[in-house]
Amino acid sequence: MPQVSEHYLETELNRLMKEDDSVFNFIQQSCLDGLWYRDLENPEHEWMNARFWEILGYQPSEKSHSSAEWKDLIYPDDLHLIEDNFKRHSQDPSNPFDQIVRYWHKNGSTVWVRCKGIIIHRDGAPSRMIGVHMDYTKVKEYEEKYRRNLREMDRVYADVKLAYEESEQLFTYAPEAIIKVQTDGSIIKANEQMATLFGYEIDELEQMNVSNLIPDNVKRSHPTDMKNYFEHGETRKMGEERGKLQAIRKNGEPLTIEITLSLIQTRYGKNALAIIRDVSEKQELIESLQNQVKEIEQLEALAVIDPLTKVHNKRYFETQLDQEFENFKRHQYVYSLLIIDIDHFKQVNDNFGHGKGDEIIGTIANVLNELRRFGDTLARIGGDEFAILLPHTNLDSALAISDRIVYAMEAENIICDIARQARITVSIGASMVIDTDESPHSAFERADKALYISKQQGRNRASIMES
Repeated sequence: MPQVSEHYLETELNRLMKEDDSVFNFIQQSCLDGLWYRDLENPEHEWMNARFWEILGYQPSEKSHSSAEWKDLIYPDDLHLIEDNFKRHSQDPSNPFDQIVRYWHKNGSTVWVRCKGIIIHRDGAPSRMIGVHMDYTKVKEYEEKYRRNLREMDRVYADVKLAYEESEQLFTYAPEAIIKVQTDGSIIKANEQMATLFGYEIDELEQMNVSNLIPDNVKRSHPTDMKNYFEHGETRKMGEERGKLQAIRKNGEPLTIEITLSLIQTRYGKNALAIIRDVSEKQELIESLQNQVKEIEQLEALAVIDPLTKVHNKRYFETQLDQEFENFKRHQYVYSLLIIDIDHFKQVNDNFGHGKGDEIIGTIANVLNELRRFGDTLARIGGDEFAILLPHTNLDSALAISDRIVYAMEAENIICDIARQARITVSIGASMVIDTDESPHSAFERADKALYISKQQGRNRASIMES
């Protein structure tokens, strides 16, 4: 169906950009290869700007402003990804709506597109969604080309015999930069790729020392490193620690490289054969991906960490508990769990204020974290309540761990009232998963009942509930 001259969503978006600076700023900062605007109250209505259809090989007049149009072109698996991410973003805006998906181009090829967006609320309810598209096809093609070239290079050079150091054919036709260096660092042979990479003529390179190609900050140690290599070296790679190996072109520009060094014995003495790869673009891509991963990790941490105690929150604990229960049902891997409650904590808040209460909660969390074994999950699940998930732990061991926590808390000597020497203690309830449990909550409920028993019996103790 052909597009009308001006769609109502386009008109509405234009007005919204004039009224709401945040919308304009989002578009200005993020829009690269497409802009879309969706009516969440009528989800079949979605306005796409012309650029999106053009990167898929279509004229905008061939497509209507309907979500069905792009859904017909997206890979089915990626459509599920978008729907899942939309659901998570709708439930919690801190979960970003941001993914890289695949579309079919009009000519049958694959187009990679990064799609990101935000939900716009009206009167507290989701009403519209605005987003951008970025063409990632070139990035994906580059990644695949680099992997393919790297596999091919590794295959080729794995077969190269170091005894062929005199081979002119290797230098002439090798697709990577190659130099041959004497023990004093003098370059005695360089190929055309080496000259092109560094901006010199071959004759210039073959009159230089390799130290002329390295930055000043490593020149002092280079002679010693080179001497050690010629005395004890073997075939090895340099620069695999990303971004750490630098070289200098003739024009002074820095160059990020990887080097494969091979020590060869000729009739004239020892030489080093260096195969040099320019990884500057690869390094830039890696740094970009690392920054994205860092941003994602920061968002994930905010979603699962309790801000006061810096231990995990109830949401994360329940996720881990579900996983342990699944492992128990599938593989019979037992686990136990502890519920820990601070004794008389309400009186602390009432008598000394919430500031003092928060301080005590933080101290308790630190002690529990120090006592936690590797693999255990500690979480704050309520105001003054903590829980510890103990994988591969039976009830006897869980009780022993509980007693250790009770004694440790008493020994920690946490005092909330110096005048009365009022010390903070904890009560603990412990339970273990059993065959008749129908859900992860069964063991949790038993632990809660055990905690109640500890409270009834005078607090500052641990109790268990078997079934």
